[in-house]
Amino acid sequence: MKTILLAFVIAVATLSGPSAYAADQRNVTVVNGTGYGIKFLGFNNPGDNDWSDNELGGVMADGASVYVKFNTEDKGCKWNFRIDWAEDGYPGVLWRDLDLCSIDVITLRYDRATDRTSAEVK
Repeated sequence: MKTILLAFVIAVATLSGPSAYAADQRNVTVVNGTGYGIKFLGFNNPGDNDWSDNELGGVMADGASVYVKFNTEDKGCKWNFRIDWAEDGYPGVLWRDLDLCSIDVITLRYDRATDRTSAEVK
């Protein structure tokens, strides 16, 4: 009887847990609303300076978006986020310590008058 009860408890715990196919709470959509092309888009844990993983397969045009899916080996909610412009000669932009667990969409904007790039989050 104890074996049956234990099996039942394990089955209920397994079925009530989060699905392996559920979306990771850090997955995010990035929208390019800057007016310019972006050739690099990357995320790193704070303190990691290796920016070798580009989430883009080419240049992300103005108005385009990309869905960034994190894998289970990725840890934590706080991430740094960087873009590099498609046109050479312009410095990339880095945002630090974004809480991706509370963000679904990042919309990038560029203000030509102030020469500032911003990230609106939702």
